Amino acid sequence: MRLVAGRRLVGVTIVLDGIHDPHNISAVLRSCDAFGVQHAHIIGSPSALPINRAITQGCEKWLTLHYHRDAEACAASLAADGFALWAAAPDRRARPLDSLDFSQKLALAFGAERSGLSDQLLKHCAGVYFIPMSGFSQSLNVSVAAAISLYVATRRRRAAVGAATDLDPEEVEALAREWILADRARKAGDAN
Repeated sequence: MRLVAGRRLVGVTIVLDGIHDPHNISAVLRSCDAFGVQHAHIIGSPSALPINRAITQGCEKWLTLHYHRDAEACAASLAADGFALWAAAPDRRARPLDSLDFSQKLALAFGAERSGLSDQLLKHCAGVYFIPMSGFSQSLNVSVAAAISLYVATRRRRAAVGAATDLDPEEVEALAREWILADRARKAGDAN
């Protein structure tokens, strides 16, 4: 667990705005874990946005999930933590994903496939980015767009900080201890 904690990033996060499909939410969370993104922000209540554990393969237990009642609360929380919020959206003003400044803390926001990001969240965004594509299709499923975005963002963030993690050694140890204790508690609960 310490090895994985030593590869976690807290300077890159995602925001899911208006996404209600459990499959898409779960696939995005699985990508967060796979690429080492510790925090995920979801607009809506946990009971209204179920996670499909067959898709996450249990990775949600290693992530820190933040549920926000609305876009305003999410944007305020991210701003308080020093994040620049960037929207993934097809827009003529959008910048290529890899042109963002990954030396700063970035929150990448994704909206529902049909309606996109809410106006409430968009007004808090520093800008809009896109994933360059070469085919006739110029859009991706939200979980695929998130996975590609996280792959690029985590590679660029690690290069910007010059390390596998942007946590200091004490934070890595605290995260590993948190996981170990939670895992022991889960196993004890399962045994009863």
